[in-house]
Amino acid sequence: MKYLLLFALLAAVLFLLYWRLRPYIRGLRRFIGVVREIRRVRGGERPADLPRRPGRAAAANEKLLRCAACGTWMPTSRAVTLRGGATYCSHTCLERSADPRHTAHKSAS
Repeated sequence: MKYLLLFALLAAVLFLLYWRLRPYIRGLRRFIGVVREIRRVRGGERPADLPRRPGRAAAANEKLLRCAACGTWMPTSRAVTLRGGATYCSHTCLERSADPRHTAHKSAS
């Protein structure tokens, strides 16, 4: 009985200590997370939730092409190029430019 009372008292003291230190523990965990993120970025690793793109590092040295539909500039590796030489930034822009409703010309007035 004496050991059970001593154990309950010790558990209550540890719980109260944890309860008071909880905001500091949470801040320390956030700080450690930031340090880990900085180390990961410096090491060149990618987050697990981001998809990998092949040739992403080479995109910095690539020639840029302009989308024929919306005018967006993109690297050559990401461009959708037709046989006639027209380039588009995505298949959506390619389909949109083929749709007659979106190809209406603006008047000068």
